[in-house]
Amino acid sequence: GFPYLMIPGRPSAVTATAGALQWMQDLHLLRAPQTERALAYLLAAQRPDGSWDESPALVKYDPPPLARPGHVAGRHYVTGTATLWIARLLGPAHDSARRAAAYLRATRDGEWPGDEPLQVSVAVTAACAAVEGPASTVAASGMQLLTRLAPESWSADRLADLCVAFYGAGLDARGPLVDGALHGLAARQRADGGWTSEYGPDREVELTLRALGALLGFGLSSG
Repeated sequence: GFPYLMIPGRPSAVTATAGALQWMQDLHLLRAPQTERALAYLLAAQRPDGSWDESPALVKYDPPPLARPGHVAGRHYVTGTATLWIARLLGPAHDSARRAAAYLRATRDGEWPGDEPLQVSVAVTAACAAVEGPASTVAASGMQLLTRLAPESWSADRLADLCVAFYGAGLDARGPLVDGALHGLAARQRADGGWTSEYGPDREVELTLRALGALLGFGLSSG
């Protein structure tokens, strides 16, 4: 695994490991030994019910809710994020991916939580689309939910999250949700080439890299 916030000496985190895998994909290193070790970590960290949760050792670093061990929405987010990489690297038919998708499906229980953070809905939708197909119950209902959200719900960060996750799930850029997100992301690019992050200036380089990765992945030019 990779350490929480990429700080040496800290415990491994699912979110950090998924972020590192994204970087390795951008560098065309998904066949590197580091990728195999990261994948082995994800497989070992999966819980018996098919989910993932961050290590209890992260609590002392006061992580935000979506990276906090034992937080329900955080567990759904971490599981969706890990499931995407398992499906991409081992295939959607792998037992780990199937068990994870079954867990995520059960968390919807026929409806989507009304107060769920947007990035959780994106992660769960993308993961189920990757494993069970975009026409599956959870993936289809998730995309309908995301399509109905008001435009002001979508910051550049959230649009980048959706584009990166849906590209990882193998969704088509011609779909209305992805097409709208890609063009919305391109429209938010500043004159200096970067994007403004809702988390502050120190996160703008990371956001710009994610935005460019999504736009280039789907074949859409920015600017």
